Amino acid sequence: MTNTNNINQNSSQNRRQLLAKLLQEKVKRPHIFPLSFAQQRLWLIAQLEPNNPAYNICQALHLQGKLNVNILTQTFKAIIQRHEILRTNYTALAGKPVQVIHPRSDFQPQVIDLTSLSKIEIELEVNKISRAATLLPFDLERNSLLRITVIRLNELEYVILLTMHHIITDDLSLKILVQEVGTLYQSFVEGKSSPLPELPIQYADYAVWQREYLQGKILEQQLNYWKKKLGSQVPVLKLPYRQQKPVIRNNRSLSHGFAISPELTLALKQLSRQTSTTLFMVILAALKTLLYRYTQQKDIVVGTDITNRNRRELESLIGFFVNILVLRTDLSDYPSFRELLARVKEVTLSAYAHQDLPFERLVQELQPSRQSERTDLFQVLLAMNNLPTKELGLPNLTITSIEQADNYAKFELVLFITETESGIVGSWQYNQDLFDAKTISNLSKHYVKLLQNIVAEPDTRISNLAIINQAKQEEKSMVEASRGKSKFNKFLKVKPKAVSLPSSKELIKTSFLGSEETLPLVITPAVNDIDIFDWAKNEGKFLEDKLLKHGAILFRNCQLNSIADFEKLAQSICPDLFGNYGDLPSSGVSDKVYGSTPYPEDKTILFHNESSHLHSYPQKIWFFCVQPAESGGETPIVDCREVYRILDPEVRAKLEQKQLMYVRNYIEGLDVSWEKFFKTDDKAVVEAKCRESQMEFEWLPNNGLRTRKIRPAIIKHNITQELTFFNQIQLHHIYYLDHQVRESLLSIFEAENLPRNIYYGDGSPLEVEEIEKINQAYEQATVSFPWQKGDVIMLDNLLTAHSRNPYKGKRKIVVAMGQIINSM
Repeated sequence: MTNTNNINQNSSQNRRQLLAKLLQEKVKRPHIFPLSFAQQRLWLIAQLEPNNPAYNICQALHLQGKLNVNILTQTFKAIIQRHEILRTNYTALAGKPVQVIHPRSDFQPQVIDLTSLSKIEIELEVNKISRAATLLPFDLERNSLLRITVIRLNELEYVILLTMHHIITDDLSLKILVQEVGTLYQSFVEGKSSPLPELPIQYADYAVWQREYLQGKILEQQLNYWKKKLGSQVPVLKLPYRQQKPVIRNNRSLSHGFAISPELTLALKQLSRQTSTTLFMVILAALKTLLYRYTQQKDIVVGTDITNRNRRELESLIGFFVNILVLRTDLSDYPSFRELLARVKEVTLSAYAHQDLPFERLVQELQPSRQSERTDLFQVLLAMNNLPTKELGLPNLTITSIEQADNYAKFELVLFITETESGIVGSWQYNQDLFDAKTISNLSKHYVKLLQNIVAEPDTRISNLAIINQAKQEEKSMVEASRGKSKFNKFLKVKPKAVSLPSSKELIKTSFLGSEETLPLVITPAVNDIDIFDWAKNEGKFLEDKLLKHGAILFRNCQLNSIADFEKLAQSICPDLFGNYGDLPSSGVSDKVYGSTPYPEDKTILFHNESSHLHSYPQKIWFFCVQPAESGGETPIVDCREVYRILDPEVRAKLEQKQLMYVRNYIEGLDVSWEKFFKTDDKAVVEAKCRESQMEFEWLPNNGLRTRKIRPAIIKHNITQELTFFNQIQLHHIYYLDHQVRESLLSIFEAENLPRNIYYGDGSPLEVEEIEKINQAYEQATVSFPWQKGDVIMLDNLLTAHSRNPYKGKRKIVVAMGQIINSM
């Protein structure tokens, strides 16, 4: 400890001496400076990916009241003149990157007037403008790296978008900028000059200081500390990644928010006081416990960012100061949470004492060999925000900060924690290429549950702290089972006389796969030797009501031992099963039971509603698990009402208006042939069937056939009248093919000759941005579970879409369909 204190004292003295030197030499400054270490990393990324907007930072401000745009412009000009970094560009001289500071800026905000639009149109347009501002890349050498857009909504309401490149700013800098806007605007409205004091140094001075300070013995001490802490092999967390990554990797981020109650927030703060730690340390220790429970790894690395403004002269500067610390904690020997918290405290304080080493320099030194999206030293980052932007009261004007989504994932998984007056607010930002929405939702629930159990039992071993509340669901299932068995046993003991027979529904019990799920409803026997076929036949109304409510019913442990049993169950519910389906192969057992889609086992079959691209489709569809795969092979499902609800309103409106055009080219060897699909080799019969279903057709050379069919993307359910997302966009659009397959097909075929593709009903293409929004809606609503042998799942095809995950090993799922709807 003495050695560490001496190092810190020497470091502090050196920092003071160097900063004093900068203050004395400020009058001699040139206009060209080196970059800070953090800036240099972003500059290098910009050279490799010049059009990548991943490091754009956008802050939106909502203004209510009378805004004077001229004074607002004067305000920003004064701030730009005050902070040199806001009039700086970045170029290379003699092969090295440098900052070039311009004496003045010709700044003018962009002003957009939306007062002529309706309220809904304004909301859509603001979202569009905001997204465009966030995604428009900066040219570091030529552009101003601060863009201001003033959007006028009405006479007394505005939105201001502040877009900056990360090379000139960080989160605290944004807050400084907003505060200075409020201070200067108020002074200028009152006809006063700026009340802000002159800045003692500028960011360029800090960059010079950092490079002069971090060399020689100090650099060696810092590097030695971190190399000893992290070693040559930093552990890789086995996080719950997607089983199959998207075809096109775009590093887009999504967010999932959650709140921690005031009571739990207070309890966490009390725990931090009792253990002489900080709230951050408690939150970090809990996060590491959660990661341990998910990965079963005992060596956990988490990154965290720090403001890195450890001198008073830096507190009011705008610039890229933030640094990242890599916190590695040993969770071995089954510690209690209190013991783990002590370990986290030691690691954190030690890291703070060595925070001057830039993260970029650490990565350069360690040179980790594994590949990752942004960083090689950790996958999870914890960001603690204790400085929320407050509402600013100005003359005739109120400024409120609007939360802006970061569209690009800079890390795999980030947990943002913010203290508010009403408790802690958390948000998971995750790379949607790597995680699905359901996984993150569960992660969030488990984290909150874990925090609750930590404050209740801090001395419990971390391996025993509950992260999910199963007791309530288990208790419910036990009570239902006990009730069913009790009533039936009483019935068996009663002598033959007038008795009340148990309800047929008491022979089964209903539950859900998870405490938070309502899809699918699970039906299992409550008694032995139930005749499930007779029960299903007698309880048709019960099953119909439950299917319309939940969209899917899973029959489990019902002693279904063969395909014949499966067909009998399906026919007990729907006597007229469909026996003329061209898109699936025969099961070889029955002409009304089909094999599942023949598709490579290492590929995903994406979400679709069966036959929704045709005029005729089944209301009900059943899947039977003859043999589950060794791994994978699940049949994920989504509630299409939920997908419709959460789909981007602009995309939803476009789909409702334009509908969809499915184009299919029947090409022997690439897809099912037209002879097999239409079950005839007579072209005249095919033509008659196409005309009957109002499907355009065109005969092609080499015995080919092209069809076009316009179908809705959104329909009303024929019974409940609920709106539901009903289509096969993911199954038909070329976007969803593997990259190599897509490129190969496009090198062989023109777009119109592809085996399958899909357009808007007017023939215009679906844009990738719109497809991604559809993907997000599906991801958020996805429910998946492992098959068990003998499982049967029944879907209302209009309410529930299905897919299939990749798998390994032998797998056999068969399908039946019934209650055909003709939409002509």
